[in-house]
Amino acid sequence: MHPGQETLARLAPGLAATRADPSLARHLPGELYCSPEIYALEKSRIWMTHWLSVGRVEELPNVGDYKTLTITDESIVVTRSGAEEFSVFMNQCLHRGAELAAGCGHVKDFSCPYHAWLYGVDGRLIAAPGMKACKVDLSGARLRPLQQRIWRGWIFVNFSDSPPPFEDFIAPFETHLWWFRTEQCRTASTVVMNVKCNWKFLVENLIDIYHVGVIHASSFGGFVKSSGGMKFQLERGGGWHVRYEARPHDKRGRQVFPTLPWAEQESSSIACKAGIYPNLNLSMRADSVRMWHVWPRSVAETQIVCYLLFPEAAFSIPNFESELERYRAFVAQIVTEDSAMVESLQRSATSGFFRPGPMSPLEEALYHMENHYLDVMQG
Repeated sequence: MHPGQETLARLAPGLAATRADPSLARHLPGELYCSPEIYALEKSRIWMTHWLSVGRVEELPNVGDYKTLTITDESIVVTRSGAEEFSVFMNQCLHRGAELAAGCGHVKDFSCPYHAWLYGVDGRLIAAPGMKACKVDLSGARLRPLQQRIWRGWIFVNFSDSPPPFEDFIAPFETHLWWFRTEQCRTASTVVMNVKCNWKFLVENLIDIYHVGVIHASSFGGFVKSSGGMKFQLERGGGWHVRYEARPHDKRGRQVFPTLPWAEQESSSIACKAGIYPNLNLSMRADSVRMWHVWPRSVAETQIVCYLLFPEAAFSIPNFESELERYRAFVAQIVTEDSAMVESLQRSATSGFFRPGPMSPLEEALYHMENHYLDVMQG
């Protein structure tokens, strides 16, 4: 039995409390947020099996453009391998496993820095110097590929050899997220921050409306109308979406950028959010879309990457750069406000005195997601 499964079995009474009726349920036991054994089980049951967004198509405009990404210690390379083609493969030379690339950039091919094995931008082995006498057949060899799909301008990958069909995975969002049309947007900037907490605390925080009027009172908390009245639509697989009213994402609460083309017939106070399990949070206001990626770095450290997306017309407004910087700083302030709290939660989760509290009716979406997490982890 996997050590993580043994931990789950030991925590069974606490997990039963999370499984209880929503009016009686309690949050997950603290040990699930700080156990190395649980973190290892999450890797095999969540991160290696779920479809994951790894970036924007527009980040790799030319053949030979690439970026690397590390997901629970697994390094991958995402490349533009053809005019309309992308390739994703493990960042491991077929000889000794040396990493072929770092960061992002543009290449004609990938050369292993250890023994100079050469690969095309599609991962195909081109040359293996000094191996002519080797009797192993290397014809047709290629770096281990990952399944990949494109959806609304985003590149999704899956580590599994037999992943669930992407069409089934994305179907609820394709049906209901009429407002999520980021293939019609352009990335203006990203906000990247490292937070000293387990990844689940950040994913949960991104759907927690209970805290919005408290810790975000000085940023956007006052812009959200009657958060207590939000009605989440819950989807299979831990996903969710909701529409509500809020002023644009600006410290002054006013709209600076042009309205998104598909929102022109909507109220200027339109706001929509959605979550795609395990680590994506989508958020829209009348003039912009934000795509939050949550990446585990260790059991108690997480990186958050937020893409700031605008309609094409936004890039032509006067003072765009200064307005963008103001917008970006506002988003960074929100992340900073959240970081202080989730890092506090992480410290408490390690305490032998911590006991999970009862769930509020405002935490309906958290109840849905925490129970999906247990479905996956308990098999």
